[in-house]
Amino acid sequence: MLGDTTNFGSDFRRIDVEIPDTQLSVQSLDPPEHGAIRHLLVSALHEQPLSTVRQQFAAIAAQHLAELSGQPGTVDLVSRFARPVALRTITAFLGVPPPDGAGFEQWSNAIVRSMDAGIEPARAEPGNQARAELSRLVTHWLAEADERGFVGAARRAARAQDVPAAVLANSLRAVLHAGYESVSRLLGGVLARLVRHPELLAGPATRDADEALVDELIRLDGPVQADARVCVRDQPVGAQLVRRGDVLVLFIAAANRDPAVFPDPDAVRLTRRRGLHLAFGRGAHACLGAGLATLQLREVLGALRAGGLRLAPAGPAAYEPTATLRGLAELPVSVRQPHRTD
Repeated sequence: MLGDTTNFGSDFRRIDVEIPDTQLSVQSLDPPEHGAIRHLLVSALHEQPLSTVRQQFAAIAAQHLAELSGQPGTVDLVSRFARPVALRTITAFLGVPPPDGAGFEQWSNAIVRSMDAGIEPARAEPGNQARAELSRLVTHWLAEADERGFVGAARRAARAQDVPAAVLANSLRAVLHAGYESVSRLLGGVLARLVRHPELLAGPATRDADEALVDELIRLDGPVQADARVCVRDQPVGAQLVRRGDVLVLFIAAANRDPAVFPDPDAVRLTRRRGLHLAFGRGAHACLGAGLATLQLREVLGALRAGGLRLAPAGPAAYEPTATLRGLAELPVSVRQPHRTD
């Protein structure tokens, strides 16, 4: 279903449902409309110098770990590390200044909660309002930002392509939001696992081992729990006939723990075949920033190894009250300096 946009879509207008303009983006448009904006964003992505991006991410992660090393008592890794690292890395990549903390957090949180509007309908409208606010911020960036970074590259590409200005702004908003919320939640989940299982970072730091570890951590701790598709035409799925207009919820996290694909699915196994998980989706709507998120996680793991800090649980982890996008609200730990011997 993720790969079959002919029969299962993300654009609910295909079943005559009115969609707010604020929701029309690379995430919600289906082919052929989807192709133009995705091609534009991919072109802008490929313009970014990978070595520079990697250096930026590594420096940001190392700086925040260094700040943690001097903290006595209990530290919350979500508010002190995962969220600020995610925000600084995505805005550095976009080539824009980090937005105002309080207002941005409120908008971002409203969007995440609105993803659960199928469970709590009252969450929908605050999410739409927050999307409009963030799109206005992105429109300002498009008007004011210089030519560097992802936003500048997207603006240049947009001049040569027939992509509506609102769709461009909404799509860049989606990149910003996913780069912040999805990555901060991924980092929080991974840190929670590493705090409980520090041996995962004790192995040889070879490129192959690192890639295998990152793939497994994304499979197990990816924040996207589910995605939705609407049936565009009557279609059999196994023995079930799905009707036009039916909305299907696809449980990504369950698929990533399918024992038929991943034996001993709840364990980290570095010998698994890579790239089988669905944490970044599949098909036309596969996550545009998959490579970016993977790079962010790799650099964080590298900084953790290099810093040598010992992180130990200092209380129960608390989760956000969200279903579609899973994430920690708090991860209290104690931070100890690395043990050194002469």
